[in-house]
Amino acid sequence: MTHLEIFTLFGTEQQCKAHWIELREAQGIVCKKCGCEKHYWLPKKEQFQCAKCMFRTTLRSGTIMDSSHLPYRDWYITMYLMTSSKKGISALELQRQLSRKRYEPVWCMLHKIRDLMGFREDQYKQDHPAHAGLGPQ
Repeated sequence: MTHLEIFTLFGTEQQCKAHWIELREAQGIVCKKCGCEKHYWLPKKEQFQCAKCMFRTTLRSGTIMDSSHLPYRDWYITMYLMTSSKKGISALELQRQLSRKRYEPVWCMLHKIRDLMGFREDQYKQDHPAHAGLGPQ
C-alpha cells in the first residue's frame, strides 16, 4: 500500500475505529462473563454487549490496544510505518511523526506491536519449519 492509499482508507479516527470494529466482529467476541459468542454493537456506548448476560466489552478489550488511550489512528499509522520500512522506526521518531508530547505511551505502543510481530514470526516458523532458516539471522 502507498502512503496515499493508507491515508485515504485510514485518514480519520472514525475510519480506523470502523475498520477495527469490522476486524473484531470477524474475529468473534467471547463474553468474559458467560462465554457467549453472540454480541451486538452499541454505537452510542462504543462497546459490544453480550446478547445473553448484557456484559459489555470495549472495542480495545483483549486486543493489542488494551489499556491504551492513544487514538486508533495513531495505532494504524504506527503499524503502517513499522511494516513499510526495512529498518523500522524509533520511538523518538514516531513520537515526532505523531506529534505526541509524551514519549512513554508511544514507546509502549511500539513495543507492543514489536512483541506481537515477533510472536507472529515465531508462529509462522513453527507452522512452516522448511522456511524457518530463510530469513535474516
